Amino acid sequence: MKPVFTRGLRWGLSALALMIMAPTSATERKATDTTPVSQVALPTEHGLAEAAQQFLIKYPSISGVDGKSPRQDTAAVFIPKGEAPHGGWPVVVWTHGTIGVDNACAPSLNARTARDSQYLNTWLSLGFAIVAPDYAGLGSDGLHHYLNARAEAWSVLDSVRAALKAFPLQNSLIFVGQSQGAHAAFASAGYQPQYAPELNVRATVLTGTPYFDADTSAAQVFTGAAPGNAQSGDPKIPYVFYIYLAAADSQKSLKSEDYFQPAAQSLLAKARELCITPLTEEVMKQKLNAANSLKPAIQSVLESTTDVLRYPTLHIQHPVFIGIGGEDINVPTAMQQHFAQAVKAAGTQVDIHEYPELDHSGTVNPSLRDSVPFILKTLGQSF
Repeated sequence: MKPVFTRGLRWGLSALALMIMAPTSATERKATDTTPVSQVALPTEHGLAEAAQQFLIKYPSISGVDGKSPRQDTAAVFIPKGEAPHGGWPVVVWTHGTIGVDNACAPSLNARTARDSQYLNTWLSLGFAIVAPDYAGLGSDGLHHYLNARAEAWSVLDSVRAALKAFPLQNSLIFVGQSQGAHAAFASAGYQPQYAPELNVRATVLTGTPYFDADTSAAQVFTGAAPGNAQSGDPKIPYVFYIYLAAADSQKSLKSEDYFQPAAQSLLAKARELCITPLTEEVMKQKLNAANSLKPAIQSVLESTTDVLRYPTLHIQHPVFIGIGGEDINVPTAMQQHFAQAVKAAGTQVDIHEYPELDHSGTVNPSLRDSVPFILKTLGQSF
């Protein structure tokens, strides 16, 4: 069954929901504001060619999973070459795509991919510093709760707070994300007015954006048949593994054998440690797909998880750029188009660009030809 996306927008926030976005305790929020930010030099092999300096920072945050537990998260910070402008460097907050759920998968602990390095070096060469959070559970304690919107957003926003205190940066921020990172960037834009109102977010740039609304559940998206040969592997299966692992981390009573067929059991057990590239390679090698890997009961887990995947709002107070690959399989093109139209209908100032012949990864760097002018126009004379 292929995903079905309706055009109706039925998403709203009550006053109570806005209150829930804030940390549960003012004391906890104050503690994160006063805890020192540690920093060490980032190894050259984990860095970017256009950075004059690069650092790994550890900063205080609050768990967006339970809404209250203090934690320590990590991020990389890249400073451009040349003399900083008056008031400090403007900032691109880079929120990365799916890499896994294990601590060791964190981008700051590994070399960046060629695609991401090219992309981030472009922003550095234009005079933007980069703050690149790992997200809670990546490079830090605990399991990363994949696509948990609040957990992503709080960790991202606290990384920016920390970087602004520790480096010569302007409080002039651009959220930029791809795939899961687009989900994290848009979630951060939505939570920012309540969780971090002091941050000055000028624009958000998204490519390959996942979207779950009142009519679109994780079950619809991730258990539909993959295009092509029905006997081939489905690159969405790793996403199901990661979402299930997060659910099982919160609900200890879940048993994998109730939700996954024997063919997928052994790889699911490894998915907690395997980062996305080797996990996807194994899925494709073993030809795992919804028909031979999932049991009907997985629908209930994915349905019950969908609420934490949803954005707090579609109405963003600053301009948003949305790039969509016309050949995207990982995040279906129709899902992204539905998202773009819903954001526009919500009253957000949005600039939508489609790249008909490009796939999920291939859209990232070509979209710069449109997103860079969009950002420079948005910043205007202040840049």
